[in-house]
Amino acid sequence: MLIKSRAPMRISFAGGGTDVDPFPEEYGGVVVNASINKYVTSTLKFRRDQKIKIEIAGEGKIIYDSKDTLVYDGKFDAVKAVIKHMYKGERGLDIYIYKDVEPRSGLGGSAALFLSVIGLFNEISAKKLDKYECAELAYQLERNELKNLGGRQDQIVCAFGGINFIEFKGKDFVRVTPLNLSKETICELEERLILINLGARRNSGTILEQQIKNVETGKNIDALLETKKITYEIKDALLSGDLEKFGKLLDKAWELKKKFAEGISNPDIDRFYKRLKELGVIGGKISGAGGGGHMFVFCKSFCRHKIEREIEKFNYKVVPFSFENSGLVTWRSKMG
Repeated sequence: MLIKSRAPMRISFAGGGTDVDPFPEEYGGVVVNASINKYVTSTLKFRRDQKIKIEIAGEGKIIYDSKDTLVYDGKFDAVKAVIKHMYKGERGLDIYIYKDVEPRSGLGGSAALFLSVIGLFNEISAKKLDKYECAELAYQLERNELKNLGGRQDQIVCAFGGINFIEFKGKDFVRVTPLNLSKETICELEERLILINLGARRNSGTILEQQIKNVETGKNIDALLETKKITYEIKDALLSGDLEKFGKLLDKAWELKKKFAEGISNPDIDRFYKRLKELGVIGGKISGAGGGGHMFVFCKSFCRHKIEREIEKFNYKVVPFSFENSGLVTWRSKMG
């Protein structure tokens, strides 16, 4: 019997950065984001001995004599943290993980990894966690156990799936409001949004350290507050199906995001984005902390082919995608 679990990655339309402490503790944060059909999928098989084997496709594998010998050393620590917290059994484990997108993508892959592995152990647990609890556990393990900087939005959207408006207040308040968009709006978004792989980003922690410092000194507060305002407007534009306004607001949100911290963009990315706007892009932004990874753009009708050809000229890659609504899913399989 195999235990399997998968969690989706995401793109963030607006509000990213307002979910990173200490800003939401004092001002409250809001985001609009969407899960996409790019996943982290995990498989668990029990062993007859006590060894723990963890393999991530394309990244290598490690073997420990038992769960008691697991140590944090920078190699698959997310998986180790979940095992340490959730696995109470004595039998050994084989855990195999496959990622649809490479690390440091800016698509919430870290949160998807945590949730995918949490899903494995939740499936075999007598007391099941709901999706809120899975998201909170992923957040606590990544932020407090492993001390990785970041916001709260990724764990929520990767657990719940769908297109959501998410509010954060204080240290613990989180409210998820699914945006029930019309079929026409979703189809139009999928047809006119282009997801672009810019290559591995720089360390997001470095950018976030600077962003947090800027919040503490007040340097980026105005940009973050304006981003909150635009996030509400993007939510309303999506619900009303006003996608021209949505695209223009994406452009404004990107210009504001670049004020959060140094390194979110660079001259090459700025030049690339400017060229795409000349060819029919209305708006777009980098997904995630910035510095590379993935960017998405929203284009006018009748010009997608021109934009995709231009993307290739810059030696970047178009990544086909669609939205998904399932979030974290677990199942059991008899197939080997």
